[in-house]
Amino acid sequence: MEEKLKEEFKIYNFDLNDYSWKEKLPSVTVEKSERIGNRPKISVIIANYNNSPYLERMMNSLVNQSIGIENLQILFVDDRSTDDSVDKVRPFMKKYPNIELYILDENTGGAHGPRNVGLLYAKGEYLVILDADDWFDQKGLQIFYQSLEKSGDDMVFGGVVRSKNGQLELMTRAYNAQKSENLPISELPYDFYNWLGPQGNMIRHSLIKEHNLHFIDQRVADDVNFFYQALLFSKKISQVPEITTYVNRDDDNLSLSRNINENFLISWLRTLSYLIETYNDVEDIQRFITRRLEWILVDFTLRWDTNFGLNVNSIQKLRKLIDFYLSDLDFDPNLYFCLDVYRYIWEYLKTKNDEKLLRFVGWHTLPSIDKSLKKVGNLYYFISEEKDLPWINQPLVKGREIITDETGIYLRFDYYVPESINYVELRNDDNLNQVFRKKVIHLSGVTYELQITPEEFKGLSAGIHRLYIILKSQIEYLVAIDKLQAYCTDGALLSEKLGVVNLYKPFSNHQFVLAFKALPEKYLGQFIQIQSVLNTEGVYEYSLPDGEIISEENYQNSIILFPETPKISMKEFALKAGIYKLKKAMLFYNTKNERQQFLKKGCLITVTHIWFTDERKMILTTSAGQLIFDKEALIFVEEPVEIIALKNIYSYIEAVFEKRNKKKHYLKGTKIMVKSLVFNKNFRVRFLTNDGTYITENPEFVAFSENMGDIEIKKMTILQAIRQRRRSHEKNF
Repeated sequence: MEEKLKEEFKIYNFDLNDYSWKEKLPSVTVEKSERIGNRPKISVIIANYNNSPYLERMMNSLVNQSIGIENLQILFVDDRSTDDSVDKVRPFMKKYPNIELYILDENTGGAHGPRNVGLLYAKGEYLVILDADDWFDQKGLQIFYQSLEKSGDDMVFGGVVRSKNGQLELMTRAYNAQKSENLPISELPYDFYNWLGPQGNMIRHSLIKEHNLHFIDQRVADDVNFFYQALLFSKKISQVPEITTYVNRDDDNLSLSRNINENFLISWLRTLSYLIETYNDVEDIQRFITRRLEWILVDFTLRWDTNFGLNVNSIQKLRKLIDFYLSDLDFDPNLYFCLDVYRYIWEYLKTKNDEKLLRFVGWHTLPSIDKSLKKVGNLYYFISEEKDLPWINQPLVKGREIITDETGIYLRFDYYVPESINYVELRNDDNLNQVFRKKVIHLSGVTYELQITPEEFKGLSAGIHRLYIILKSQIEYLVAIDKLQAYCTDGALLSEKLGVVNLYKPFSNHQFVLAFKALPEKYLGQFIQIQSVLNTEGVYEYSLPDGEIISEENYQNSIILFPETPKISMKEFALKAGIYKLKKAMLFYNTKNERQQFLKKGCLITVTHIWFTDERKMILTTSAGQLIFDKEALIFVEEPVEIIALKNIYSYIEAVFEKRNKKKHYLKGTKIMVKSLVFNKNFRVRFLTNDGTYITENPEFVAFSENMGDIEIKKMTILQAIRQRRRSHEKNF
């Protein structure tokens, strides 16, 4: 058995004393920018295979780094892509220096091959590995570089944000608030090893060359092996609290499930086997191995949708492979497993109790609503009706009450988790670089209190802050709304989002917001300051510059909150809802990388809303569709304009359309003069006509006559309208 393992380690190039991995790489075709520097500060290695839709975002994040493209060496290594990936990169080479394109002459079947090619040609003092669908924050590489220059450490870690289907959330963060450099790896918490890989770190290049670090020749776990060894040889690391890296994790569950098969399992176990045999005397190896075992148990004993399957045969195969590859495992993972469920599964595997393991997993994977949850002492447990199955601890944190007064905010919760609290964090998904971190006070029993002073609340960024409970191990839990539900209203301090506690703060008083619609005319289209005050009931009150108080609903619907302070003159963004004419073509917004389409010059449109993409592009919601904002293209229309009814419509004496408010019936094809766009008290869009009545703005019912060109809308006669109405009435019966 030992000889077979050694042979596998050799075949897959694990040995750091063996340099033959360099000779096994395929030949490459090389293209480069016209100007290539000789002494880059940082080498960036990108392994790519068929990632065309993501490459422009990734490349833009590199060429616009604050450290300067002149200080980078960008090595884009393509593994024989079958899409237009290479064509996406070539324009960047023509425009910018220091970009090198390496096209492998044969496909290697994984990221390890292209990454190793990058290692061969890297010249920078420091090195980062970037997945082709990920991207860096604009200051990310500069933050990394300055940290290592200051600390002298060989490795630095930064904050990582996960982008999943367009939603951003914090994935990893700094673990030690008191110390940012020379951190011994023996002091790293258990959860640190959850995401150890290429994301969010930088390594001193000399460390890689000195130890012959390279990526093993397998598709799975090659990066974990590389980065654990880099961490081990570094001995001490630095960390920075800033967000440095964004990783793409869009849903592709079917693809992921297919990849979880026997080869996937063997690759992982082979890697863990090598690390155990080679570094068994390292203090932190046990925590690292256990964290990865948890992943294996999740994928191969708690999922029914994988190619590996979940039955007696698959369990026996799993045990056989674990026994073969982890025969040198000389510690009990139960000492480190973070959840009871892993302890029981491991126990059943080791004692060959396959029937009980499958019964246990079948019950445990039921939806929570189908299981019995009972409170025992200060903890909650799921309890099976089958008496021989164990109770499973269910960590819970429940909201209790909130108190607000002139001394601050006091948020109380009940804590039902075996491990003690380290601190709490408030995170705003719209400003993940700012994290509020504080210790809590133990009041009595299971009840704890978070105290936020007026000064601390004032310092929070605007928006919704989710409350996280952080344990000693750095595992984190959210706080269920529970009894705090009573405090969640439109204007309240607390917001309910996904059933967990969120602290809400409106935009700060010193920030300017755009008055967009349904406010006094003197403010519309301007950036104004709105004062927001939290009263003792935990409800916000808002006042305009002239002192007029507006409702929470009016505040939310009438102004536009910008994701960040505009970097150019606010006048460039000054806009109000209304009717506009295009003095040049405008680009339609689309998310599917389709051919660009434009709305032609001269068209009339209504602009009724503004919103922002993840890339901070401002998008206009208009009668023609979603348009990318271009101030130079828009002329506000102040004179009355003619619209034409595309269907039979009514006018109303009030902007709220009710039967009793009907004024006049307009037949299809009727032309009507309208003088402005208005909003009713429910913020629905209406046209105000020249005779002082209101009609719909819906583009399905009306259109600007000027936009129709040669298209003729035949006017319906009264007789035709009566017949149409009669036919419609008959269909309903």
